[in-house]
Amino acid sequence: MCGGVVTLRLTGIPCGSGPFPLMKTIIKIVCFTLIVNLSALAANYAVKSSGGGDFTTIQSCASAMSPGDTCTVYAGTYNESPSIPAGTAGNYKTVTVNGSDVVTVDGFTLNSHTKLIGNCTAPAAAGSCGFTITTPSSPKSGACVGWNSSITDFYIVNNVITECGAGGGYMVGSSYTILSSYGYIQGNTLSYACVNSSSINHGECNPIMPFGDHFLIEGNDLSHYTLAIDFGTNYSIYRNNTFHDQYETEASGNYHTDVFFSEPGAGVSYTVKYNVFEGNLQYNAVGPNAKTDLFQNDSGTTCPNCYNVIFRYNTISRIGSGAASNYYWPHIMTYNNSVVDALSDGTASNGTADYAQMSSNGSYLNQLYYFSFASGTNFNVYQCGSGCNFGHSLYWCTGSCSSVWGNQAAVPFTNDPGNKNANPMFENYISAGNPSNDYHLQAGSPAIGAGTYLTTVGSGDAGSGTSLVVKDASYFQDGYGLSNAYSTVHPDCIAVGTASNNVCVTAVNYSTNTLTLASSISRSAGEGVYLYRKSDGVQVLTGSAPDLGAYPYGSGTNPPVPPSGLAAVVQ
Repeated sequence: MCGGVVTLRLTGIPCGSGPFPLMKTIIKIVCFTLIVNLSALAANYAVKSSGGGDFTTIQSCASAMSPGDTCTVYAGTYNESPSIPAGTAGNYKTVTVNGSDVVTVDGFTLNSHTKLIGNCTAPAAAGSCGFTITTPSSPKSGACVGWNSSITDFYIVNNVITECGAGGGYMVGSSYTILSSYGYIQGNTLSYACVNSSSINHGECNPIMPFGDHFLIEGNDLSHYTLAIDFGTNYSIYRNNTFHDQYETEASGNYHTDVFFSEPGAGVSYTVKYNVFEGNLQYNAVGPNAKTDLFQNDSGTTCPNCYNVIFRYNTISRIGSGAASNYYWPHIMTYNNSVVDALSDGTASNGTADYAQMSSNGSYLNQLYYFSFASGTNFNVYQCGSGCNFGHSLYWCTGSCSSVWGNQAAVPFTNDPGNKNANPMFENYISAGNPSNDYHLQAGSPAIGAGTYLTTVGSGDAGSGTSLVVKDASYFQDGYGLSNAYSTVHPDCIAVGTASNNVCVTAVNYSTNTLTLASSISRSAGEGVYLYRKSDGVQVLTGSAPDLGAYPYGSGTNPPVPPSGLAAVVQ
C-alpha cells in the first residue's frame, strides 16, 4: 500500500516491500510518483476575460471541468449565466474568484456536488469584492443563482447578489416542485430582489427560496425584498442572518414583508418539519404588515405536513406589525427571543406582538418584549393555542401603554406564570430600529435568571443513562448532519436540574420524546430540562435559571455576527 492511497503489485510483490534494498527503493519511487500524479489530477483553471488564461468565459471553463477541478475567475465583467455541471460525491466542481479580484457576472445555475465561492464577507457592497451577481437592466430575466432540477450537496458562499431574480419571484433557489437536499447558503449579501435599485416598486420577489431537506442558511445579509426566505424545508437550520430595510412601499400586490414564510396549504404540496431559526437579527421593517415569521395553512385546520419549529435567540427590532403570525402549525417552540418595538406602525391597538392562537402544543417562554411607541391600548403581548407552554417573560413600555394582556384577552400580562412588567435595563437603547442598539442586559436587570426550564424529565425516567425521555422533545435539535467545511452545526446540549449537570444530545426521537445523549447523566422524574448550549456552540445557561431574551447576561456581541468560519475563502 502506497501511503494508504493505491496498491501496486510488481510480479506479486506488494508496493513498499521487496526482497532486496534496491527493489524497495525503486518501488518507493514508483509509489511516490503515483501519489503525486493522483493528487495532481485536480486541475485549477484560470478564467480571464481579456485573455492570457486557460479560458475567456466561465461557461467554457465550467464545461471543461472534471470532478475535483476548480475554475478561478479573474477580474472583469462576464456577461453570461454559466451552468456548472455536476461533480461527484467528495469531488466538487468549484467556481471561485482570484483573491481580492472583483468579478461581475449575470447569474449561475448549479448542479449536484458544486461550489460557488465568491470571496466576499457579508455584508459587502456590490462591486467591492469577489463575485457580484447582478442584471440591473433586466432584473427579472432569470435566477441569480438557481437550479432547474433536484440536486444535492451544493454550496453558495460569500457572494454579493443584487438587482436580479427570476420572473417566478426569487433570487436564489427553485420553485416549490424541485426538492433538493444538503444546500449550504452562507455568508452572502442579497438586496433589491428582482428590481433595479433606482426603480424599486415591484411585485412579490424573495431573496431565498429553498425546498427539500437539510439546508443550512447562515450568516447572510438581506435587504429590500418582499418575503426574505420563502421555504419548504425539513431538517434545516436558519441562523445568524441579518434582515433589514424592508419597506412595504417598495412592494405591490401581496406586500406583507415577512422574514420567514411558509404556506404549504395554498394549493401546493410539500412537507415542512423540523426547522430551527436561531440567532437572527431583523430591524427596520416598515409597514403595518411587516412581520418576522408567518407559518400558515390556509385550509383552516391543523397542517398535516408542517410542524415542529424551534424559534429561539432571535432579535426583532422595530417592525411594523407583530413578530409572529402562525396559523394551525403544531409544535412551534418559541423561546428566548428579544422583541423590541414590534407593532410600531399603528397596529398596537387590538394587535398581538406574537400570535399563534390557532397553533397547538407550542410555547412562548423566556421572552423579552420592549415597546417605545407613544401609545398602545388593548393589545396582547403573545397568544398561543391549546396545550401551549407560556409565561416567564417580561414586557416594558416607555410610552402610554394600557390594557396589556398576556395569553388571553382581558387577562393582564402579569397574571401569566412568572411574567414581569419591568425595565429590562438594556446596555444601550438609542432609538427605534437602530442596529447599533445593544440589547444586552446590564448587571441588576430583572431579566437575569428570570427564565424557566423548557420541559421536564418524563414521569417514568429516573436514575441515569444515555437515553433520556422528556415530556416534550420538540425544544431540541441534533444538528441534522449539517456541519461542513465552512461551519459547524452542534447538536443541542442540555442541562437537567442545574447548569453543572449538562450533556450534549446526539439524536432526537420526536415521536417518543427521547433524547440520545453523548454520555450518561443523572436525573429524576419531573426535573427541569434546560437548553445549555445552542447550535453555534454558544453556552446560554450559566446560572440556576436562564435569562430572558436573546442575550444572556455576559454573552457576546450585539447584533449577531456571521460565524468566523464564513470568512472569505480562497480555493
